[in-house]
Amino acid sequence: MHTYNEIPHLSQSTSVALGLFDGLHRGHQQVILKAVSHNKKMIPTVFSFDYDNPALISKPDFKALLSPTLKVRLLESLGVEQFVCPPFSSIKDMPARRFLEEILQTALQAKAVFCGYDYRFGKNAEGDTRMLEEFCASNGIYCEVLPALTEGGSPISSTRIRECIHSGRMEEAQTLLGYPYTIDFPVSEGRKLGRRLGFPTINQPYPQGNILPRFGVYASLAQIDGKSYMGVTNVGVKPTVGADNPPSAETYLIGYEGDLYGRQIPLSLIRFVRPEQKFASIEDLKGQIAKDTREVIRTLQNTVEKPPLFQFTDQ
Repeated sequence: MHTYNEIPHLSQSTSVALGLFDGLHRGHQQVILKAVSHNKKMIPTVFSFDYDNPALISKPDFKALLSPTLKVRLLESLGVEQFVCPPFSSIKDMPARRFLEEILQTALQAKAVFCGYDYRFGKNAEGDTRMLEEFCASNGIYCEVLPALTEGGSPISSTRIRECIHSGRMEEAQTLLGYPYTIDFPVSEGRKLGRRLGFPTINQPYPQGNILPRFGVYASLAQIDGKSYMGVTNVGVKPTVGADNPPSAETYLIGYEGDLYGRQIPLSLIRFVRPEQKFASIEDLKGQIAKDTREVIRTLQNTVEKPPLFQFTDQ
């Protein structure tokens, strides 16, 4: 897949999915798959943007659901061949009509366009789906606006998914996303306390701007060199071993031995086990990790199947 971080000037006709696609949830997937399957003579393309300046984000409580690397992998899995994702600051002041003429029609060579029912574009979000449909109809471009996809009687939305993750409802988040909530932040060196306790861990600090799940212990799955490993993941600040620790995901990988420092390991949080807590002693912590490990093995062996749509791989 070709990824463009500025507006390209394409020479071949494209079938374009338009949207922020911040979580690539099932509703986003249906829009993208329409673009992918529409016409084999057109190159399936996604046009989005990257929030390069947090001060420009107008959405309340906006936190990233996906890392840039995972988003690229998921788009590739859906069959997207071109991903155009300029910085938001470079397009935010562009009038809606100019966006349609200069970017959609001329630069992207769009001959088919797909978006969700609530898609907006142009300066101050002045453009809407009606304006898009009228422009496409006048210029011979196929246009399809898709309705909201629902689950449990309510629309699937990134806001709804964020609420699930914030409260530790990972099974519900997976149902809405179509795949498990997953991170792939680089593995960094920690205190190596887990190794001394007999439970060596990998530490993946959460970058600022990313959604933080409910602090606590999770049953998790990690993808390493093409294999899946069950994990006991603590998301939080590790209050037993120190104060003012930055939030991170610290995972004991059951049955894995090796050095993963610096690698981006995909880690899927499958089920919430218990809240994070401060223990009276390191020995108490060690005993609880042993209990958590038994619970995770029981949970994952009995209930977890292969991720329903995507198989994450590390790099």
